[in-house]
Amino acid sequence: MIIKDDIKNLLDELIKVKAVFAPKKDAEDTVLFGKLASGAEWYGDSLLTHTTAKDKVYLQSETFFKIKKDKNGVFLEDPAEPAETVIFGCRPCDARGFDIIGKLFNWSGFVDEYYTKRIQKTTIITISCEKPESTCFCTSFLNGSPVNSTGSDLLLTPLKEGSCLAEAITAKGEAIITGYSRYFKEAGAAEEKAKIEFKTEAEKKITKKLDLPGIKQKLDTSFDSSYWDTAHLPCVKCGACTFVCPTCYCFDITEKAFDNINSERVRSWDTCMSELFTRMAGGVNPRIDTKKRFRQRFMHKFNYHVDNFKEELCTGCGRCIKACPVSIDIRSVIENV
Repeated sequence: MIIKDDIKNLLDELIKVKAVFAPKKDAEDTVLFGKLASGAEWYGDSLLTHTTAKDKVYLQSETFFKIKKDKNGVFLEDPAEPAETVIFGCRPCDARGFDIIGKLFNWSGFVDEYYTKRIQKTTIITISCEKPESTCFCTSFLNGSPVNSTGSDLLLTPLKEGSCLAEAITAKGEAIITGYSRYFKEAGAAEEKAKIEFKTEAEKKITKKLDLPGIKQKLDTSFDSSYWDTAHLPCVKCGACTFVCPTCYCFDITEKAFDNINSERVRSWDTCMSELFTRMAGGVNPRIDTKKRFRQRFMHKFNYHVDNFKEELCTGCGRCIKACPVSIDIRSVIENV
């Protein structure tokens, strides 16, 4: 267990030896994951940040290597090794997102060294959800819950009287508890019971639950359905849904030349909602219209990814619903197929 008043003290200690990212107020009504200079900067009053902490491990723009040329030839310069990092205060849906995309970046014998190095040096401390929002639907998923530990190294569950039950999920989480033991104390049966009650009450507040196996079956035969002819019409192709998502991972790789002797290869986030995403060198584009791109997003998340990984490419965080400027609800779209 840890007393809530000690959490900021713990953060202060962690900041001395690691880069610590946690929810911070970026503006009056905006909360984002930012690097803490002190524990006092942590803003713990919001359920979800406006964007996820995904970009602290899977960078929005990442240099693979720099290319330099001189009279002796051409040389490659690798990026600096990632720093030891703590992501504090993400929610179970966000932590599970790391687990989902981690499988993609370590799939079928291929290991993405850039993602893998960062996640290996990152400790994820998650806080269970006490008050899920109307857009939350994490309980629709096999490993979804306001107290789920998948993807977390250390899980904190708020209890009564200003304390949190602390559970080490991995060796990295255990290292936090043992290394900063002065802030933690043993929990008893009463606290374990309180967590069960917490889970029950939190899950009651999530009223929307999807029949995902049934939806998968419908999607199997709906590629040519006339449903997509109208379902896509409200979409304005902004891509906000993909950039706030904890599991979207589409990217582009570009060569950036600065002059005749310096260049670099960069991976940057991309979005399947962009017309440029599937445009080929000859100008041909298999998804030139919005309907095809809209359909691809839902088919990928709830059909193709399930075929490959036996789980959906979604955690039910509901950010895409809140971020959409025309109020498209991902739950309604797939239920109405």
